[in-house]
Amino acid sequence: MNDAGYTIGNLDSDGKNFLLNHQLQLGRWDEVAQTVGAFSEPDFEETPILHHLAGLATLVATVPRDFRAAVLTQVPFEAADFRLASDAAAMATHRVAHTHFLDAVEAAKQLACPHAAKISDEYALWLELRDPDQTAHGMKRLENKLHDPNTALGFTHYALQFGIKLDLGAVERDIERNIAINGGMTIETALARFALAFKKPTPEEAANYIARHHDQLAAHINPKLMKYRQIELFSRAGLIERTNAVLDQLLEEGIPAEEESKLRRIISEAQGNDSVKSRKAQYEATGDLGDLINLVAELEEHQHWDDLCEFGRRLFEETRSLKDAERLVTAFNSTHRSKALVEFLNANSDLLTQSKHLQMSYAWGLYNEGALLESRDALAGLSEDDGSSNYRTLQVNLGIAMGDWASLSAYIANEYQNRNNRSAHDLMRATQLALHIESPHAKDLLFETAAKAGDDAAILTGAYFIATSAGLEDDPQVFQWLERAAELSGDDGPLKKMSFKDILERKPEWDRRESETWRLLAQGQVPIFMAAQSLNQTLIDLTTFPALANLTEIDPRRRSAIPAYSGKRISQQFDVSGKKVALDATALLTLSFLNILDVTLDAFEIVYIPHSTLGWLFEERQKVAFHQPSRIANSRRVRDLLATDVIEKFTPSTVASSELSSQVGDDLAALIVEAEKVRDDNDTQHIVVRSAPVHRLSSLMEEEADLSEHAAVLSSCLAVVEKLRQKGQLTADEENRARAYLQLHEKAWPNQPDIADGATLYLDNPSISYLLHLGLLGKFKAAGLTAVVSPRELSEADALIAYERISDEVKDVIERIRASLNTRIESGQVKVSASHKADEVEGKSIPEHPSIGILALAPHCDVAIIDDRFLNQHAYIDGGDTQTPILTTLDLLDALVSAGILSDDDRLEHRTRLRRAGYFFVPVTVDELERYLTEATIADGNVVETAELKAIRESVLRVRMSDWLQLPEEAPWLDETLKAFVRVLRSLWKDDADIDESTARSNWLVKQIDIRGWAHSLVPENADNVVRIGRAAHILLLLTPPIGVQQSVIDAYWNWMEETILTPIQEQFPEVYKWLVDWYRDHVARMAETPLSEGDNP
Repeated sequence: MNDAGYTIGNLDSDGKNFLLNHQLQLGRWDEVAQTVGAFSEPDFEETPILHHLAGLATLVATVPRDFRAAVLTQVPFEAADFRLASDAAAMATHRVAHTHFLDAVEAAKQLACPHAAKISDEYALWLELRDPDQTAHGMKRLENKLHDPNTALGFTHYALQFGIKLDLGAVERDIERNIAINGGMTIETALARFALAFKKPTPEEAANYIARHHDQLAAHINPKLMKYRQIELFSRAGLIERTNAVLDQLLEEGIPAEEESKLRRIISEAQGNDSVKSRKAQYEATGDLGDLINLVAELEEHQHWDDLCEFGRRLFEETRSLKDAERLVTAFNSTHRSKALVEFLNANSDLLTQSKHLQMSYAWGLYNEGALLESRDALAGLSEDDGSSNYRTLQVNLGIAMGDWASLSAYIANEYQNRNNRSAHDLMRATQLALHIESPHAKDLLFETAAKAGDDAAILTGAYFIATSAGLEDDPQVFQWLERAAELSGDDGPLKKMSFKDILERKPEWDRRESETWRLLAQGQVPIFMAAQSLNQTLIDLTTFPALANLTEIDPRRRSAIPAYSGKRISQQFDVSGKKVALDATALLTLSFLNILDVTLDAFEIVYIPHSTLGWLFEERQKVAFHQPSRIANSRRVRDLLATDVIEKFTPSTVASSELSSQVGDDLAALIVEAEKVRDDNDTQHIVVRSAPVHRLSSLMEEEADLSEHAAVLSSCLAVVEKLRQKGQLTADEENRARAYLQLHEKAWPNQPDIADGATLYLDNPSISYLLHLGLLGKFKAAGLTAVVSPRELSEADALIAYERISDEVKDVIERIRASLNTRIESGQVKVSASHKADEVEGKSIPEHPSIGILALAPHCDVAIIDDRFLNQHAYIDGGDTQTPILTTLDLLDALVSAGILSDDDRLEHRTRLRRAGYFFVPVTVDELERYLTEATIADGNVVETAELKAIRESVLRVRMSDWLQLPEEAPWLDETLKAFVRVLRSLWKDDADIDESTARSNWLVKQIDIRGWAHSLVPENADNVVRIGRAAHILLLLTPPIGVQQSVIDAYWNWMEETILTPIQEQFPEVYKWLVDWYRDHVARMAETPLSEGDNP
């Protein structure tokens, strides 16, 4: 045509048909599209076959070039898996082709060409089944064809591939019937039988099935294709001899060298050679799309996800098919490449509507990238009634990560409503969440979990410990869970039986580990959160909890150290306006503890937090509560009974022998000797209520103590029950329940005394526990009995009640963080970083802890605020191309004051609270010290400390009493602190000052700067010399008289110096005094030798 100068416009409709047919056969794909574009309506009317050809010409544009020839004569046998592009443009093209095929069907019917109509209709059905918008319609049409005996067998392979369940035996019978009717196999029966081969349970059976029916099938299905399939199947079955036999047949018939090479590779893989390696080599040698498909399939089979990310992307770029997109996304998921996943699906967003797998993966990818709002929207786009575990897990994770913990109530309610459809593991997770948010469904879910546990020891164990956390451990069923879990547990747990001796044998190793961890923490060589994990504690256990406890601790020696700040740091100035800041978990805790988190967040333009922050905080909140609330309830009961005189506090009037104490412990020994005390003026019976037996303390629960000499005063709880029943305080049912319980928990003493009316009963800890559980302790007074409890029991009760109070305060700290972050995540001011997955270390995901995640955030921020001494001892986080300054909340307080957000009074109040809470290395400034000292009153020549001044003194004292100060590294804090004391002391001596008050305040200050108190922190080999010289150096600072004041003030200052400092040093430390004198002598000599410059006075 080109040579003749003709164009398609010169051709009639038949000529166009002839031209398009040849272009398709020759694979001139670019010209095909031009030809179809030149068709007119009259062309289709005059040559109706153009409808079918136009459909093919349109369809091939969405088929990979290597496979286009395969769709020109018939729908490919692998109709469901055949590669078709699935993007929006491709789907639009499919629908155009689909219309052409339907038009071809109508035209063929009008012309009475049923075979042509059938062919075009099959193409149309195929496209319907592959189009998400038309799948339902296509499936209905397919089912109709399956119900029609005339068409059923021809569409059997579609049914098997597109998920319609068939009675395979019935299909076999239909095939045989069809063969009998037609006197042989038709194309429809051949396709049906070939499809059945791949439904056999094993590759060997499938290959044998093909071989058995080979001659029948060969008339309609390429014999070589069948032998290729047999080789693949026999190879997968490991039948190498039979595989080689089929290959020999093919070689005799003659096959291309490249096909032989592929088949030999398949056999080689079956013999144990690296299939991935060989397929990769095959693809790299040929670049063939089929080889790429085979390679990708093998990579997926062997879960080589990293390689699949590379080659799966290549395959998708070739095919643009939905299946290849889903496989690539699976590889991204498996390698935690959420960024690549999100970018891929953003670039191919038109695929999302076609696949729930892609939609769910996209929602997860956004979540992992920290795009929580977008993830929530993507999840909302999925069906709300999606009951998949993946959907529900992301729903929970989003609620937690966004701080929208209240939303979990709806999830819990849904899980409860659908509890019959949930597994024990699903219910276990729901129970944990329900308990955390105090849902009313928690108990019911817990018991449902245990009911579904079956013989799963892990579930039963978990259910038991959840029950104890909820205070349900006294329920008889709960203990049965533990017993059953113990029976089911093997060497690998989850429960292990160990003797007390075995446990104690492990103690030295634990003590060593614990000691080493505390040493590293004290020296600033380990982050707080890692120390906490090593100690089986949480970050809050080492920061917020002790900080709150310290506030009410009177004795500074008993206050815990909070290692938030490094003594190496010097104050850093920065402007908060317009800044992007990264906040570490430790800083969030401090800011919430100070109740300034909201004002801090609002001061910055953007706040970044690590992805795991709120998830970590959610877990921390779960761990804060005391895990046996029933014990706290019992403690309150004991305190109430004591306050109402139902029980009495034990006050010993005798001393137990050391021998008895060594056998049974001081507490029980004290009760026994008190009961045995002879009381001449009182015949009241005195009995110790303690269950038998009592083990010797040193025997590791293996040897019973011999208490036969004390049998007259020892009784069991059961004897108390009998007495209460006798005195009309128990019903028969109550007595029976008490007996049943005590039979499991105690033994009676042989020949124990009967309890007399009006007896005094001394109760030790186990007895109190039993009697509280049975609800009997409150009945003693009404029965005329006197119950006496040990001080230790009361102190433990007070400790548990205090723990509950502090726990509530910690929960308030956590709640403030949650609420503040939640509202600002919703508004977009707080940004969440991408998640950083990594291998777990000792079962705990260290890389996911927010204190590690903060490091990855640094390049995105102007500053990072971290309250961890190990981390903020460094000035910067080095991000390669960037260095992000590390600041602390102390620097932040200064910045907020500079910005006018906080007042100076606010700053001072917060610094005082930090000191009182035990935060180490809070610097002391001249201004605050001078202010607090001036505000303090003087009484009897002494400073009456204000709370602020006392906080400074005790804060410095607490550091001095510890071994946490690391010199010389943290000398800046010590040096600046001591200098502040000296400068304030010198500033006191001024003209308008009251000399007596200046003297009193100076006395207070000079006590704080004695370097001898820091001797243990100095280098050991030079400690004595440093103490001597260091102390003398600080005294030198004081020996210079005040400047610019009246002589009377100077005289008063010297008098104070001589009386308070110099005279005591001369008497007590002559070496120091001599050093001072020698230094001054040398100094005067040097001044005398220095020539006067012009203008100086002689």
